Amino acid sequence: MDDLGESVLAAEGMVNAQEAQRGNHNTHCLNCGTKLQDVYCHHCGQKDLPRRQTMGELWSNVISSFFSYEGKFLLTARYLITKPGLLAIEFNAGRRERYFHPVRMYAFISFIFFLIFFSIPEKKDKTEMTEEDRAELTRNADEAKQSLVASGLDTAAVMSSLDSITGIKMDSVINKPKRKNRFNYGITKSDYATMESYDSAQALLTDQERDGWITRKLMKRSIELTQKYGDDKAAFGKDFWKATLDNFSKMLFFMLPVFALLLKLLYMRRNYFYSEHLVFSIYYYNFFYFAASIMMLAGLIPGMEWLASLIGWVIYFYLLLAMKRMYGQGWGKTVAKFFVFSFLFMLCSVFGFLINLLVIVMVL
Repeated sequence: MDDLGESVLAAEGMVNAQEAQRGNHNTHCLNCGTKLQDVYCHHCGQKDLPRRQTMGELWSNVISSFFSYEGKFLLTARYLITKPGLLAIEFNAGRRERYFHPVRMYAFISFIFFLIFFSIPEKKDKTEMTEEDRAELTRNADEAKQSLVASGLDTAAVMSSLDSITGIKMDSVINKPKRKNRFNYGITKSDYATMESYDSAQALLTDQERDGWITRKLMKRSIELTQKYGDDKAAFGKDFWKATLDNFSKMLFFMLPVFALLLKLLYMRRNYFYSEHLVFSIYYYNFFYFAASIMMLAGLIPGMEWLASLIGWVIYFYLLLAMKRMYGQGWGKTVAKFFVFSFLFMLCSVFGFLINLLVIVMVL
């Protein structure tokens, strides 16, 4: 019995020691080995947690981490929406830990935006149909029209009845002209079938009359596209449009440093680093992606098109409010710089779009 009692006491001592160790956790950080001074390691930032965790401790830490992440994200999202420019001021002032990092938010919100953007089905015109379908529908409409006219209805009433039966404006179907291809720009139609024929024609010209390097490159690409698509401009248009959408996200990303550079030029006399303008630009992009996602979803709801238009205007004038709070100038200067910035950024966007189109044509 004495041996058993001593064993029990020894076991209790081991348990108490383990519990004491669990309560005090560790003397050194388990991640980097630095001597701990508080709950978080002052060297790497890892929280002081037991080396081995019970299920209760594991779930407690998971839930704590989740609500810490969620709370930080929701706080950042709330200020992003309700207080334009404030988050950039806070970040540049060094108050960053309480908010979600702008780059992480950019990655998350832009992912949601493009997920919605590429998931929305393309709206199709009800009257858009093949020539065969149009001919068949026209024959059926003529037969129905004759039957309705025979019943004593006038022409307007007949067409109204056909609209009700088919759910389509029959005038637009019967009398609609054939749709022109939007991509009929001649880029896929070259006067030369091969590069050899083009080179032969160039060889007959003088040095001054021959095409330059850029023209030659474009001509070569035109011949390649002619060989690939021939007269099938619809196939070219489909591939061109798909490539344009695929490059849309890249174009927005590459315009971000241009956005910040224009702000730097407009506020050259203010004591701001380019990086601080860039932080402001990232936060504006975050708001743009968030609001544009809501705008696209609102556009899918019948009767809510007005809300989508309203959000579009909010996105535009949000920048004005953010500039006012961020840079602290009077309304007169802020409004003037806002419109100057809008004009310059529009020019840069058009230029970037044209470069994007050229790249698409060269790699299509």
